[in-house]
Amino acid sequence: MSGTLGYRTLFWVSAFLLNSVVMASDDMSLDDLKALSIDELSSLEVGIASKIPSKVIETPASVYVLTAESIRRSGARNVPEALRIVPGLNVAAVSGNSWAVNSRGFNETFANKFLVLLDGRSLYNHTFGGVYWDMQDVRMEDVERIEVIRGPGSAVWGANAMNGVINIITRSSFATQGGEIVGSLGNQNREVGLRYAGEFNDRSSYRFSVKGTMSEENSPTSHSGFGQGAVANDDARHTRLSLRTDTDFGDGESLLLDVGYFRGESDQRLFASEKVSSGPDFNTIVAPAINNMLLNGATEDQVFAALAFPQYGLCTFCMMDIRDNQKYSGGHLLARWKQVSNNDWQTIQAYLDYSQREDYQLDQQANALDIDFERGWKNSLGKFAWGMGVRSVADDLQPNLSPTSVVSFGPASQRNNVINAFVQSEVNVSEDIRVLTGVGYEYSSISGNQWQPTIRGIWSVSPKTQLWSALSYSSRVPSRLETSNASPKNAYELTGNPNHGSEKLTSWELGFRYNPQNTLAFDVTVFRYWYSDLTTINIDNLFNPFLSTSTPGQLSIANGAEADAYGVELSTRWTVQPNWRLEASYSLLQTSMSRLPAFTEPMISTNKAPKHQFSLHSSWDLTATLELDLGVYYVSSLSSTGSDFLVFGDDGIDDYVRTDVRVGWQISPEVELSIVGQNLLQDTHQEFSTSPLNVGGYPESTEINRSVSAKLTVRF
Repeated sequence: MSGTLGYRTLFWVSAFLLNSVVMASDDMSLDDLKALSIDELSSLEVGIASKIPSKVIETPASVYVLTAESIRRSGARNVPEALRIVPGLNVAAVSGNSWAVNSRGFNETFANKFLVLLDGRSLYNHTFGGVYWDMQDVRMEDVERIEVIRGPGSAVWGANAMNGVINIITRSSFATQGGEIVGSLGNQNREVGLRYAGEFNDRSSYRFSVKGTMSEENSPTSHSGFGQGAVANDDARHTRLSLRTDTDFGDGESLLLDVGYFRGESDQRLFASEKVSSGPDFNTIVAPAINNMLLNGATEDQVFAALAFPQYGLCTFCMMDIRDNQKYSGGHLLARWKQVSNNDWQTIQAYLDYSQREDYQLDQQANALDIDFERGWKNSLGKFAWGMGVRSVADDLQPNLSPTSVVSFGPASQRNNVINAFVQSEVNVSEDIRVLTGVGYEYSSISGNQWQPTIRGIWSVSPKTQLWSALSYSSRVPSRLETSNASPKNAYELTGNPNHGSEKLTSWELGFRYNPQNTLAFDVTVFRYWYSDLTTINIDNLFNPFLSTSTPGQLSIANGAEADAYGVELSTRWTVQPNWRLEASYSLLQTSMSRLPAFTEPMISTNKAPKHQFSLHSSWDLTATLELDLGVYYVSSLSSTGSDFLVFGDDGIDDYVRTDVRVGWQISPEVELSIVGQNLLQDTHQEFSTSPLNVGGYPESTEINRSVSAKLTVRF
């Protein structure tokens, strides 16, 4: 695209490029955050946009900070539920244990254009791209804040941050002294949690946390009648342990050590097509049976079921309706040393990560080692920072429980070594204008070089009004699914492309912030995106179950699609009275993809993100000890993907209104009781439908039930 080349030229002409350290504001207690006004919230310092600490209101990016108090008042049980509050973020429950989270389009269970971090540690899964959210069920009471940037963050965070970044930041052990027990009981979910924190001495403290959760099965969708009958099969169990120590050496020097372990199970209903040992003869068995069905008025769906499911005895490649139990476990060890003074800062961070996940089709194991160094400083010209790091990820992907090895990757084991670096500068052009330029570089032993520049500027029109704009170039490196061969014994075989190229995005953003008074704030962002080299799946040979000698269809991967997107995101915060706060947001998204040849479709459909979203949140302190919180969410409909695969249930999603209510009672300073109702207006509703991304099959979405729970918190 000529426009893309022009923007790249602009980036390089403007490249006096620099960047810094992950620097959030100092840890704040829950009571401190409850007392913050809108002005004080806007003045919190974040580093997610550039790794140069800046006040939220002075950051030239679509940044939102979700505080611990907002999370508590929402009644959210996990991070995806809390993220519903963030303006412009698309959050959908795929099932009771699976989520699709993204911003500005191309949402999916594996949203591969969005980066999620936990205390600076990447949660991105390199097998399929995206995040297994059920494996990240952190204890919400330990979260200090969640910083979110909607829009490209690749210049500082590297590839895969095309559409945004989420950084979940947990609280310091110094800020969580004492003990806390949490118990929650409801019709859909149960939870028990424990935290205890103390001090080794005046300079060093520790915190131990444990969380256990169980969730009940939701309701099947209206099209769940194929196979073994209609069930959701989406219940889950999860346990997480963590130990954190913080040491303050004085003079701005500190050390964080964090160790975590988790394990759990998430059930799913999976459909996978598998080759039977000896298929029926087409001429003598299949053809007469189908003709007889048609003569008796059988529908297209009934004929499809006869050719797909084994109970009819007519399929060569049978669609297996599987009640799958996914088991997972993992752990990490993280250390971060930080030195901060008035004019400079530096950080060294290193972590080890291990995870294993096995389901019916695949046993995944991954080990990661990551080491990063970052340094920044400020002077009369502005703020500057740079950093570099190395990362090594080794995986092992083996067929699991399926007797026919539904998904078999080649090579089964692979190591990807990555070297990354960035530089950022924030220059004071005048008293009211600042320009931020930066570039990120990443070399991968599998995908090669990635250069990701950005230029951003902000103009303080007045103390209460800011105008900002940004041009960015980002990319996403291919996942293992795209670069490896998958040779399953099912209806389709995938030929991966080891030289498969990165997806690319050129973006323009314009933002406006206006705080007319301490009790009112407005935020508006408009954006325009140009995607190129998007991953497509080519159906080279269509599987035909009507052939007398059915053979698998053939799939291949290519960079065959381009897309455009534009949208607007509006949000406002209003402190109506000291005891009553309102927050509302609206987002519009329009995406169009270039016309693709027949039997070629994108890896992730443009139809997976809603055109319209609206939310309203009210937090009202009825008395000094009684709280009432309301959240209303409207999400417009999703159309069907129009996939050429033989899939069913791809009828799109109706628009829906979700209403959540929380009533909290502070019985004493140490004891809090809350009642939380979610999805109160409907018995059930569906929020998402997964695409057949997995060549071996795909999990079915479910209807999300209404839930009511009681939560008791005791501190000591």
